[in-house]
Amino acid sequence: MSLLIIGYAAIALVLVVVGIDASAVFLARRGLASAADAAALDAAQAVDRAAVYSGSIGGCGATLPIDAPAARERVLADVADDSDDLTHVFRQLDQPDVAVDGGTVTVRLTGRAKVPFGRLLGKLLPGHAGGAVEVDVTAHARSPVSSGGC
Repeated sequence: MSLLIIGYAAIALVLVVVGIDASAVFLARRGLASAADAAALDAAQAVDRAAVYSGSIGGCGATLPIDAPAARERVLADVADDSDDLTHVFRQLDQPDVAVDGGTVTVRLTGRAKVPFGRLLGKLLPGHAGGAVEVDVTAHARSPVSSGGC
């Protein structure tokens, strides 16, 4: 009888540990996705003024072109603003990857999230040394403004 109780207690303990770690990774991913979304939305508003004023945009109804260097600067600034909040959850944050394609900005953020029972995770799963879990998110934003009506 006592062996059965010990077995159930061990199963309950494992479920609690897994639930806590999974929740921590989920919340870390949400925080990183929020930062990526904010950075992409801000970067999508970096209109290439030289292309607009030169008249080289695609014509009636085309999205406004985005200035890639200005978009990258905005993404770096937004991620730097959010880094104080993210460092509480992440052990390591990589530099953001920014891609601009016409009127769309893509921001990719990667980091290694801390988990409460990370040492145990590092011992049980190979490749998780240090007890951190890699989180990778991508956000896309499109310039909401078009070049005008016909």
